[in-house]
Amino acid sequence: MKDIIIKPNSLLLSGDKVFFSLQGEGISIGKPAVFLRLHLCNLKCSFCDTPYTWDRKDKRFYTEPERWSIEKIAKEIEKYHCHRLVITGGEPLLQREALIQLIDRLEPNHLATSWQTNWFFEIETNGTLPPFKIEEMGRRFIQYNVSPKLANSDNPKLLRYKPKILKQYNEERYNSVFKFVVIQPDDLIEIGKIVAECDLDKNKIILMPEGTTQEKVAKHGRAVVELCKKEGWQLIPRLQVLLWGNKRSK
Repeated sequence: MKDIIIKPNSLLLSGDKVFFSLQGEGISIGKPAVFLRLHLCNLKCSFCDTPYTWDRKDKRFYTEPERWSIEKIAKEIEKYHCHRLVITGGEPLLQREALIQLIDRLEPNHLATSWQTNWFFEIETNGTLPPFKIEEMGRRFIQYNVSPKLANSDNPKLLRYKPKILKQYNEERYNSVFKFVVIQPDDLIEIGKIVAECDLDKNKIILMPEGTTQEKVAKHGRAVVELCKKEGWQLIPRLQVLLWGNKRSK
């Protein structure tokens, strides 16, 4: 694929495209969900388990993605009769305008009310791009699973850490959680600094052990148990690793 660019009225999907599974991470862990995996990312994390969405040295980056129309994506999602959609990547908010079109196609704004919504939308983001404006989303339920990247990701701090944007996600009007991937003890010091500097709500903090094997996830998880108890933070596993190991959805 030569034209790796963003275009209106369509989305660039990775090789995984649309699939039905269980949410493996975050506050809705274990719940059935339809997943939409998008192509492209503005970061390059060393531990990324989907490098084919951004790594131009990986031949899958060029051979697997497809550009689908909003209507084609919506029809594929609706096949599963599940109203929880997890939009992941890559970094989904790079294609924000088309995402708004997709959400509007699945649940038109006039159908979302303050007391009832048919869809639960989850957007998995690295926290370097701002959320949708409230007026764009109306009363639809949008859950932002924000995963700020630490030094362990090997991304330059200037690119991976955007305090003003994290503070925006932390505002009461946004449904959000902050998920930090932990590998080593030094990560805990960095997480503490970010939480303090951005004044993040401790009830929104989730720690997730890095690892593509059950052994690594358990090892990294044990290292942060006491901190979670002390700070009141939540510790979650990577359910997909516990169930399937390091396997792709397809």
